[in-house]
Amino acid sequence: MEIEKEVKKITLGHEIGAGAACLKCKDKCEGFELHFWRKICRNCKCGVEDHDVQLESEENKKVGKLFEDTKYTGLIAKLKRDGLPSYRGNQVTFSIPAAAISTATPVSPSTFVPGSSQTSSPSTQSARAPPVGATAAPGAAIHSPAAPGVAIHSPAAPGAAIHSPAAPASGRIAASGTGHTGTIPSKGPGAATTVVPTLTAVPAKTDVVKSVTYEWAPPGINQCMALRYMELLPPEQRPIAGSAGADYRKKQMAKQLPDHDQDPERCHELSPSEVKLMQQYVRKYKDEALGVGDITVPEEMGLQAGLAGEKGPQGLGAGGKPGAGTTGMPGDKGDAIATMGKVGAPGASGTSVGGPAGNYLNSSPDLCPQSCHRCQLPMKKGEPAVYAERAGYDKLWHPACFVCCNCSELLVDMIYFWKKDQLYCGRHYGDSEKPRCAGCDELIFSNEYTQAEGHNWHLKHFCCFECDCVLAGETYVMENDKPVCKPCYMKNHAVCCAACQNPIEPEAQRVSYGEHHWHAEPQCFQCSCCSKCLMGQRFMALQGMLLCSVECKKKIMAS
Repeated sequence: MEIEKEVKKITLGHEIGAGAACLKCKDKCEGFELHFWRKICRNCKCGVEDHDVQLESEENKKVGKLFEDTKYTGLIAKLKRDGLPSYRGNQVTFSIPAAAISTATPVSPSTFVPGSSQTSSPSTQSARAPPVGATAAPGAAIHSPAAPGVAIHSPAAPGAAIHSPAAPASGRIAASGTGHTGTIPSKGPGAATTVVPTLTAVPAKTDVVKSVTYEWAPPGINQCMALRYMELLPPEQRPIAGSAGADYRKKQMAKQLPDHDQDPERCHELSPSEVKLMQQYVRKYKDEALGVGDITVPEEMGLQAGLAGEKGPQGLGAGGKPGAGTTGMPGDKGDAIATMGKVGAPGASGTSVGGPAGNYLNSSPDLCPQSCHRCQLPMKKGEPAVYAERAGYDKLWHPACFVCCNCSELLVDMIYFWKKDQLYCGRHYGDSEKPRCAGCDELIFSNEYTQAEGHNWHLKHFCCFECDCVLAGETYVMENDKPVCKPCYMKNHAVCCAACQNPIEPEAQRVSYGEHHWHAEPQCFQCSCCSKCLMGQRFMALQGMLLCSVECKKKIMAS
């Protein structure tokens, strides 16, 4: 019965994302099928992050597990169903006012715009219909609301004339409007008249709002500062819902924070001693390395550093973070997701620039003496900067510079690991602590493992990348940085000899020229005309044929 439960559990675990299309291989992949221990698709060898798999709930559980039993419990919530911790990703929708710019647009002479400041006079060929709900009687006067005092008589009445109180005795009709005044020559009673357009600026709409949803935004700060933080990120890395930036965040969440680096249950066949070692490793990085970046402004951080004393800087919250308004002791297990709070521009409420610690602010109107810990360029006043508690109060980063020192990728959701004065993502922090198996992608907690081709391997995982046969003591070939056994190589990767058409074995010597290959043997690498052995000789190639001389070339071309 217990075996059946275990088999069912494994099967369900491998059903996650089953059949999902590969975003890289497209139709070449039959659908996602998770390899039993390689963490890749059996069909196309791509990772789960390269498939159209909805892993939001699984990723939230993974990060929730990461923050469990740390000072960052404010970022997680317990699931009611199974009691597991789940990450609250802080999806935010910003409402951004979009100012509309009005321009004056000429109106066609044959167009009358109700409510505008132009005066319209119908021609004898086309009579304008009266407003809806009104009846135009012959000879009735229709007054335009835009031009008071100008009476327009309907041409439906025979001999109707257009009268204007402002018309001079010379027979010209005055057209009134905002911006200019024009006159229209009149050739006699009942003559056709034209519309005189006037260029009128339409007031800009002030209620135009654009909504942008981000899959994640820094928590605990006001909308303006959070939006400015996003603007300082590379455009292709902004996690706007449905964009390439959201896909980038999804892939980095899977790559930077592998669940098998923190949960023994996600690993393949760990021994009890290995499980214990892994638990100790997890506890160590939670206590000594794991952190979440905060958003602050450089001048505020300078004040905190200047005012720091034995009890910590003024205004530090739990865990020594700025902005909580209270002082907490390092190591508190409470809700320690305190950030700068409502961070605003310099001089806003809650920001003080006076005193000895703030004297440096007068040195430059825009720049602070503090520089980015990565690029060494000065920080700008009022601009969002990233602060890492474990790094200390004297270190700040530009939003786009808060990256892993190894892969230089933006640290997803500002989750970092601090070691030896450097920022790491979870994956490369693990690599700096333990060897990682190139087969299963898990950290190695065993004392015995294999080193081959510049990589580390579990003893049982140094296998053919295609058929999973164990390669210990066997001939193998590295293809695309993956070990492949000889039978799989001969079947799927070996090149054929242009002379004998047989595949060339990996141990055999061969000669290659362009896209053509030959066995390095006299019976294969010879002149196609006179059969002269060309080993160590000059030759020329013609459409895959080897020739020893110009004479042989002429014979071949003549035949």
